[in-house]
Amino acid sequence: MTDADRDGPMGDKIQKYLAAAGGSAEDRVRLMRLAWDMTISGVVTEVHFVNPHARIFLDVIDESGASRQWLAEGANVIALRLHGWTGDEIKPGDRITVTGAPSRDGSPRIEWREIVLTDGTSLGGGNGFPKERDELFERLEQQ
Repeated sequence: MTDADRDGPMGDKIQKYLAAAGGSAEDRVRLMRLAWDMTISGVVTEVHFVNPHARIFLDVIDESGASRQWLAEGANVIALRLHGWTGDEIKPGDRITVTGAPSRDGSPRIEWREIVLTDGTSLGGGNGFPKERDELFERLEQQ
């Protein structure tokens, strides 16, 4: 974390999560990363329903109007199948919206928590399963 992170729009949340009373350092760092979600939208170019992580490549138009290829990584195939995925949910050419944790190095990668299709269908199965995040928030609130 840099001074820019602490002084930026997420600064108050970062300080709150890092100072969570009684929380382990691991829980505080995980909570901070989960709070740092971002959302991107684009057109799918490739889908890889593989282990160790499912991968979806998509072209995203940035603020300047330029197209940039992003990689969205999800959970492993077994976890996705347990969440009802078949591997046919998303195909090249589909427009999707992805919410999740951005890469820490600034590269165009996102660890997806949720994918929303144009018809409004919400697909979970990312590396930050919502149930796990809710349980973590609840545990820290009780401490």
